[in-house]
Amino acid sequence: MNSRSNHARFGRQCGMGLIELMIGMTIGLIILAALGYFFLGSQQANRTHNDISRMQESGRQALEILGTAIRQAGYRADADVAFAGTALTGADGATDGITVQFDGQEGGEADCSGANVAAGSLVTYAFAVNGSRELTCNGSVVADNIENMQIEYGIDANKDGVIESYKAAPTAAEFPQVAAVRVNLVVRGPTANAATGGDGFLRQTYASTFTVRNQAR
Repeated sequence: MNSRSNHARFGRQCGMGLIELMIGMTIGLIILAALGYFFLGSQQANRTHNDISRMQESGRQALEILGTAIRQAGYRADADVAFAGTALTGADGATDGITVQFDGQEGGEADCSGANVAAGSLVTYAFAVNGSRELTCNGSVVADNIENMQIEYGIDANKDGVIESYKAAPTAAEFPQVAAVRVNLVVRGPTANAATGGDGFLRQTYASTFTVRNQAR
């Protein structure tokens, strides 16, 4: 009697069956998949946030450097002496370039490559975008993540303060009539797979218009 009771009790205490085991494994896999999904989503969000921050920094830095130079185009250290350089010239292409010249201010100044320029001497800033998506000035990198630069020049032919038209490729005779420069930059994020679709890179466009002070009068 006791033997049969013990056998029945042990039979009732046996481990889980195959169905219970499979259900448990399925639930575990679902939990792991959910955790993996949220982990990947968090990584994606971090990549996107970091790329946007770097793109904003690159766009802001590039426009600040370009704007500072463009506003000084044609500046003369001595107003009674004709300007010896060419205030503005540009190259229109798949990605544009622009060259700015002005006289060094009192006390001298360093150009964008770090070379010291004496007061009254000609300062040249030649901007272009290289094949590594960098904005360069006189060959020195001044901002990264810049994929493309497009420039339009506002022509004020009669110097009345009104822009008659914007042109991507002014003639040599029209460049001295440029009173404003409109710059459009395409900034590409540094990380692949930070965006869905396309090549996976984030992109933003930054634009600003700068007055050419010494020609806008």
